[in-house]
Amino acid sequence: MSVELIRSYTLTGGKHVGDLLWWTLADARVTRSTLETVWANAGLAENLLPEPPTPEKALRSAVREAQVGQHDHLLRLGKEDDGEIVFAVVAETRDGEGNVSLAQTARIRLDRARPAKLESDRPGHDLFVAVSAAYDRLLNTHTPDDVRRALVKTLGSCAAVTLREHGGVYWVPAPYAETLRRLRDAVSNIGASRLDVVPIHASPEATAALGDAARASLDEEITALRTEIDGFLTDPPERASTLARRLETFDGLRAKARLYHTVLQVQVQDLETALNKLTLQVEGLLQTKAA
Repeated sequence: MSVELIRSYTLTGGKHVGDLLWWTLADARVTRSTLETVWANAGLAENLLPEPPTPEKALRSAVREAQVGQHDHLLRLGKEDDGEIVFAVVAETRDGEGNVSLAQTARIRLDRARPAKLESDRPGHDLFVAVSAAYDRLLNTHTPDDVRRALVKTLGSCAAVTLREHGGVYWVPAPYAETLRRLRDAVSNIGASRLDVVPIHASPEATAALGDAARASLDEEITALRTEIDGFLTDPPERASTLARRLETFDGLRAKARLYHTVLQVQVQDLETALNKLTLQVEGLLQTKAA
């Protein structure tokens, strides 16, 4: 079904309660500067961008790319410290009798003090050439997975609900409609990518289905937090800041629950009670640390 046909079935005279959305990332490798420009032009908050590329991330991504399809060579981390990262190129041979031999054939080195170029004891080795070329490209470039993480982070700031177990289709409440459309504008300017938005209007069926999904999402988050706090009660974290961040998480969930109640009439009183109990437990741990 086309997006327009889906919209024709969802357009009703009821109140706009939110939007369904999904996306396709195509040709989505993008330089940091381009992504920053696209994001700013769409009016999206800078803190929703992915972390900038780093030499370490670029090297690890380049190694993963170069390893694909290699049957006789392995790329293995040999050393990592504050000064350098070294990967070994290892040749793997079999003698037909069930014996496997490994021999290092080259080193790939990132000098953290001079990350502009990779180094090797065999600069002409095919795998070093491949890793080096990918590294040069990735050093200032975001991968499609980076872009996906930025999308998910932005949707998280919009109290989005995942409608499929493994993601891909989301519902965003109506109060965030403007932010969602800004995100759609940004995605449309990243390669050949697109984000499709289908408005959903109030009807008994829509309200019930989205309410169930919203409630399930909240239940899942609270269950995960309850498990974590139970662990804290047995083995408190060393840093008080860890506990303080959980209090912020609880406040965020309360706000999300109240939003779902306002938009979809989701019953949240028991969720508020559960969050209040968790809050008291964390505050008790903080008082114990301060004593």
